Amino acid sequence: MRALAAVGEARLEADGLVLRRPVPGDAPLVYRGTRDPLVREFLQAVIPHVDLAAAERWLAEVPPQLWTGGRAAYFTVVLDGEPVGWAELVNLDAADESAEVAVWLLPEHRRMRTATGALRLVCRFGFEWLGLRRIDAFAAADNMASQVMGAAIGFRRAGYRPALFRSSRTQRLHDAVHATLVPDDLC
Repeated sequence: MRALAAVGEARLEADGLVLRRPVPGDAPLVYRGTRDPLVREFLQAVIPHVDLAAAERWLAEVPPQLWTGGRAAYFTVVLDGEPVGWAELVNLDAADESAEVAVWLLPEHRRMRTATGALRLVCRFGFEWLGLRRIDAFAAADNMASQVMGAAIGFRRAGYRPALFRSSRTQRLHDAVHATLVPDDLC
């Protein structure tokens, strides 16, 4: 597996979508996204930023630090020049050559094609740029849209995990569907 810190700048493009490393100017996107009820319900550890300045400080400090430390690759999803969502590879495991993926979009941009395109691009980054052998995804059992999005690019169901994660919004425990993707299955 290639070290994330060795990648430097990364920009991926396909079908009008761009994934690029986040910048402090993406604060309005992150501020809105961390306050979105669905993002907070279906992702854990999403803490809403107090204001735009807090989101800007977080963007200036945390993503670069985790990238340099090889722990997480965060991307801003851009559609037609406008930041519309977030994609990430986290829990990077050099020994296992694996990572976990997540994608969210602002409500007005939640379309299957956009989400699927962003997911495909971030997985391509993991396989082509980092040399991962496997990418895992965990979707709440009641979040069918995420499960369908993963299946559309080749993720295969690998298991069911009762009470796997706690909602950032309601603190409710969610059962999760575990799916996995290997390079040959990415479509």
